[in-house]
Amino acid sequence: MGICASQSEPKKVKKQKNQSVTMPSLQPLTTREQKTNTMQFQEPTSIHRITTPIRRVSPNQTTTPVQKASPNNTATPIQRVSVSNHPTPKTMIIQSTQLQERTRNGSLLNLPMKRLSTKPGQKSIQSPASRNYSIVSGQFHNIQSKTVMQHNETGQLVIVEILKFENRNQQYIDMLDELRLDQMHIVNILDIHIDSHKRNYQIVYEHCQGGPLSKFLDSNQLEYQTIGSIFYQMVEALAYVHQLGYSHDELTIDSFSIFDDFSTPFIKLSEIRSIYQFMYPKNSVLYEPPNSPNHNHKDTNKLQNIQTKNRSQSNDIWALAIIILQLINHQFPFEIEEIKKFKPQIAFAKQELDIYPLLIEMLHHNPNDRITLDKCLIHPYLIKMKQIQSKDYIQPFTNIIQSKNMTYLHKCLFQYLLSLYATDHLKVLTKLFSTADLNKDGQLSEKELKLIFNQQPQDYQFQISDFINITLEDFLLFAADKQLVLTQDCLTSSYKTLSRSQNQITPKLITKIITDCDEDQLQQDFDTYNLNYAFQQQKYEEFLNNYKSPKPII
Repeated sequence: MGICASQSEPKKVKKQKNQSVTMPSLQPLTTREQKTNTMQFQEPTSIHRITTPIRRVSPNQTTTPVQKASPNNTATPIQRVSVSNHPTPKTMIIQSTQLQERTRNGSLLNLPMKRLSTKPGQKSIQSPASRNYSIVSGQFHNIQSKTVMQHNETGQLVIVEILKFENRNQQYIDMLDELRLDQMHIVNILDIHIDSHKRNYQIVYEHCQGGPLSKFLDSNQLEYQTIGSIFYQMVEALAYVHQLGYSHDELTIDSFSIFDDFSTPFIKLSEIRSIYQFMYPKNSVLYEPPNSPNHNHKDTNKLQNIQTKNRSQSNDIWALAIIILQLINHQFPFEIEEIKKFKPQIAFAKQELDIYPLLIEMLHHNPNDRITLDKCLIHPYLIKMKQIQSKDYIQPFTNIIQSKNMTYLHKCLFQYLLSLYATDHLKVLTKLFSTADLNKDGQLSEKELKLIFNQQPQDYQFQISDFINITLEDFLLFAADKQLVLTQDCLTSSYKTLSRSQNQITPKLITKIITDCDEDQLQQDFDTYNLNYAFQQQKYEEFLNNYKSPKPII
């Protein structure tokens, strides 16, 4: 199950002149650069970006602190950059807000309504994340500097990372500004805030509710088909990074997290800073290939203290294969001291599973012999893993049948609720639809629907004819799990917004919030269901909960 990653080529960013408040569009760079760009905070009437000259380098030159290497050549080891103890006060940063997927992901993800308090391309004046987000009690992140928080208006759960005012962190913020990662299996950065009082940056990431992949593995016995689907999603994410000319180089099993486990687990690359700067995460050396300088160290007990790294895309390919072996066997295929003696072509010679030939191609000791991730995507095994899995569609199509009696008023209200409180869920449904829509015409034909169900559809208590020519917009609306937005918090919050503090909801008030709804059609439903031209919160909640079989309110 999956969609091929973007094939767009990277573009160089021209040298910037002093800029006004409006931020220009930025293109991803083809080489990593060390820069010390800062935004000096002055009076609001005079804001300028002070830009120091940037030295451009060719892909074959060595750069510091981060180096780019071609996928077939190992790079010169570099030393870890020490973190400066000198903060950069009164700093202003560019905001990197990505509130929703692009238009291609469906209109439910792009409704004309207020989401967050900021917009893409605007600068974030010093304002702490606490103005928009609140800490969620009882939820903790596995990394100390990261906190689970919730948006005060939408209820969206996010991860907020706190970074001190230090040169290395400032460089990271600048790099985020230059390279915007836009791939469905890589976490999005939603906002960047600055708290001048506490002297820190606050980066707001998407929250992966299923937690790190190792935790998911500990509590679930993964089926072989599920491992293949996870494998494909990982390759999609890293292939996209490689196509931009970058690499991760510090992959571990916990570099990935479960974004959604609605059906087949939806995976995201959740630890992305290593793409920009080396972070030396715990146990990353276990996933480094035999040619790593760390494995040449005599005392393997001190490997975690080694501070040299290679930048090479081939490192990611090796690490990815080791992660998959860990998912299959629940353990590493070798002891770290014996890594140079590990011969995959011998160790897996008698394995009959069709995943092993590809893993062997990824685990050559010579990095020049390893298969690239672009070639992995067209390998027969991963092409098979990309294909539709019928079990992923059972619940969505069941939801469609349950939603067939919804009124026009229900459709407008659920469209609003889902787009506001269940955007993560809609992204998963979008991928399911896109996978099934083979000819990419924006609807599911009878032929495409038959391919979804390799058994008779009546085994699932519905008919293919019920879904012929369903569009993406209708699929998102009807196939969504309505219980995600029928919680008391969502209902209370949405009622307050839709009633605009008038303690009642009318057709006219609805159209002021959900601008693409027709007031006359809304009024007809109000008349049909005895809503008396307006309803208060109790009737609002009752009406929404009866979406499967709506009845006039007595």
